[in-house]
Order: sequence, then structure tokens, then C-alpha cells
Amino acid sequence: MPLNPPDIKELKAIVDWVNLTEDVRELSIKFGDVELFISRDRQSGSQRTTAPALAAPAPAAEQTPVPAAPVSAAPAAPAPATQAPAAPTGGAGDVAADEVLVKAPMVGVFYASPKPGDPPFVSVGDAVTSATVVGIVEVMKLMNNLEAKTEGTVVRILVKNEQAVEYGQPLMVIKRA
Repeated sequence: MPLNPPDIKELKAIVDWVNLTEDVRELSIKFGDVELFISRDRQSGSQRTTAPALAAPAPAAEQTPVPAAPVSAAPAAPAPATQAPAAPTGGAGDVAADEVLVKAPMVGVFYASPKPGDPPFVSVGDAVTSATVVGIVEVMKLMNNLEAKTEGTVVRILVKNEQAVEYGQPLMVIKRA
């Protein structure tokens, strides 16, 4: 049974999936005469790099970095929202040299506990290791564990349970041990 060539919607869905998935650094797909290569450079400010090989996927792939401007502007959008509550403003803006921000790896809903009614993964004052799960971000019914990725003590929790979070939004502050 021959396979149908991918359409622009399918290619865009793949690009979107790669941008939401933290584990994928590079992806190369070749389907007949259509070739798509995506590479994520973590040191750049835009966090997205998409390069098409042929003209067919070029319009969709070249338009993908255009939303990078709103994505980079998105962290500025939560700033007014975080100025209203007292805790997040003081928490996200005042990070000492020995403190680390745990940020949302993707857009979704933050959960502080494994299931409703259970105690939270961590509370202020809890000691954590780099592998300690500090929360969950749900995206399209998929639960993604958030790890501390540093050893230390939880100093501040900047979001509430079941709060919608943006990509890169500060979730909590951990003071390194």
C-alpha cells in the first residue's frame, strides 16, 4: 500500500510537536522529495530554528519562526499578571545568585500533586535533589514530570495548583545546597 505524501498541516503538526517536546533536539524527515530538518539551539534567544530543504514545506517552515517574536514577547505578557499577586512578583523578580528558577518547559496546566487530594510533591522548605519531581505539567492529557534539576531547598512556589502556565514561566525557586 503506497503512502500518501505529507501535507502542510501534517508538517506543521510535526514542527509544533517538536517545539513542545523537550527531549527532541534535532529531527530530520525525508518523504520522497519532501525533506524537513528541525534543530533546536538552546543557546539562542528564540529557542526555535527550522530549516526546510525544498520549496514545498518552505512556506510553513519559514513561517514557524515568525511566531518566535510573540513567544519571546510572551514572557513580558505574564509580568503584568504576576504584578497583581504579591507572592509571584517578589518571587520571580528577586532571584539571588545561589537560587535557581524552575520554569515551565511547555504550555499547559501545573499540578502540585500526583492526583487530587494527595499531598504536594514539594512544599516551601523541602530539600530536593536533581531528580526530585517538583510538579507536573499537563499538555493534552499527557502528564509531564518536572524535576528540580538541582540540589537544594525549595524557597518559593510561584504558581498555584491547577494553574495554566506559559512556556518558560517561573514556577518555583530553589536555593542551591
